[in-house]
Amino acid sequence: MLKARDIMNDHLVTASPDWSVRKVIDLLLEEDVSSVLVVDESGRLVGLVTESVLLVAAYDLQLQSDPISLHMQRAFVQAAPNEPIGQLAEKFLLHRVRFFPVVENRKLIGSISRRELLRATLGLKNTSETPNSHLA
Repeated sequence: MLKARDIMNDHLVTASPDWSVRKVIDLLLEEDVSSVLVVDESGRLVGLVTESVLLVAAYDLQLQSDPISLHMQRAFVQAAPNEPIGQLAEKFLLHRVRFFPVVENRKLIGSISRRELLRATLGLKNTSETPNSHLA
């Protein structure tokens, strides 16, 4: 059975908690992503910030100089590297998020989007393995 580690994306767009909001907006636009993961100097995931939050800040010049740590989400759903994709699908449905950071020993190692999970699910249908009934 496929697990999070098998389908995760290891191209991560990250920022430091002390970066300015403006710097994170520039990064988000440059990388053409909808969110940025915030990691500390040891690689530990400490937050995430979405384009929705950054859109608000884009209209307030005073907010743009704030450190991103003042505006990031500190509580969010994560995936473990050995989590089966069926559990990931349930999490996506339950929490209605676009992606999960994949964390191992408190360190960020990847991310999984809904689209990556869909691709993996379709790939399973083309092999001898059968996906869980709730994924069919």
